[in-house]
Amino acid sequence: MVYIPKRYGQSRIDYCPFCEKQALVKNAQGVPVCSAHKNATIGEMKCICGGNLEIKEGKFGAFFLCDKCGPINMKKVLEINEVEAPEQKRDVASTKPKKEPQDELVVRGDDPYWCR
Repeated sequence: MVYIPKRYGQSRIDYCPFCEKQALVKNAQGVPVCSAHKNATIGEMKCICGGNLEIKEGKFGAFFLCDKCGPINMKKVLEINEVEAPEQKRDVASTKPKKEPQDELVVRGDDPYWCR
């Protein structure tokens, strides 16, 4: 097997738990999320044993803590539980107004700019 060294910045890439895009910021809970979900929070998660999980932030990122099982990796918890993305509100002002159809353009055959 040939040793392939890691490139700078590719040793750890976090993904948003809501949409699976690359995480750029952390939300209020300390979970890495994309910029579209920076105000979203992860709801209550359940452990395999049935207990509630508490979100903690440690040296290596966010993880969950169960009273019975102990610390659990965030990736494992997200495989067990489904995370629902919050519905984003659409602003009425941000929608583009519909353009009215333009008037017809008449091009004459002897026009030097439009002839081939």
